[in-house]
Amino acid sequence: MKALLKLDKGLKNVSLREVPEPDVKGDEIKIKVHAAGICGTDLHIIKDEYPANYPVIMGHEFSGIVEEVGSNVKKFNENDRVVSLTAVVTCGNCKYCNTGLLMLCEQRKSIGSGVNGAFAEYISVPANLAFKLPATISLDEAALTEPLACIVRCVIERGTVKPGDNVIVSGPGPIGLLTAQVAKASGGHVTVLGITNDSKRLELAKELGVDEVVMIDTDKGVTKINEIMESKGFDVAFECSGVEASANNCLKFLNKTGLYVQVGLFGKRISFDMDLALMKEIMITNGFASEPTSWEIALRLLERGQVNVRPLISDKLSINEWKKGFEISDKKKGYKVLLDPNM
Repeated sequence: MKALLKLDKGLKNVSLREVPEPDVKGDEIKIKVHAAGICGTDLHIIKDEYPANYPVIMGHEFSGIVEEVGSNVKKFNENDRVVSLTAVVTCGNCKYCNTGLLMLCEQRKSIGSGVNGAFAEYISVPANLAFKLPATISLDEAALTEPLACIVRCVIERGTVKPGDNVIVSGPGPIGLLTAQVAKASGGHVTVLGITNDSKRLELAKELGVDEVVMIDTDKGVTKINEIMESKGFDVAFECSGVEASANNCLKFLNKTGLYVQVGLFGKRISFDMDLALMKEIMITNGFASEPTSWEIALRLLERGQVNVRPLISDKLSINEWKKGFEISDKKKGYKVLLDPNM
């Protein structure tokens, strides 16, 4: 089968190869991948900014159809439409595993980095980590369940947005636009921050129902933010861009006793004014990927139409065009790029 691998450290050590199809153990299901999304983490892996066990098939945001069912699996049948958690290898015995926090297990290995992932024609995963899709969710939309589950983890399970809260989302990329929608679904009044180059993304944010958009690098944008801060300020800030300046803007714009939630991955150390956070008594939290409960909530949000991911799918390409897809994602020429390993 065709698969996209990160072979070793170095920008050039990425290659589309022919590899054997995965075996299916008794407690696993084999999935024919319908679509797999390019994530910021994949970009970090290519740039050696995120750890991986080389050589490894990349990709962890995916949807597909069950092709084969292990001998011990009762929950799934062939042709079921499914998605899957990423933490497919855990010890099963530590305090984190015992409380359902699989991503925090010291022995955790995730698809696409620790073990082979979904930029391939087929993938096998433990059946107990997979979810059947509601009939109303298309397979293309379902490929965004993983990033949405990560947002659920940050906004609902680790963070809190109360009805009426003034919320700021910094960074109008796919993660920011998902965050804004979940914050809106939680009852927040949402302002999305971007820069001049984000004008199209900010337009889409408005189409998706956010209350305000601000180009923070313009005089008009600075004036607008100052007006909001003087009148009501912001109760919750979600940093979604993975940029140092954005993190410090969030801290600056928050009201005293506000909540700062780190959503984006920086991929490097940054300077952050912890003394200002102390003097404002800012609460700080974050979310590392997602847990099983995050997926259940994410699928309900999609099924009920409270989050719309369809406009975020800007490109769907054959896996043969993976270089083009990664360039679109890295240069922010689109939103979410899906690769089809069977196209």
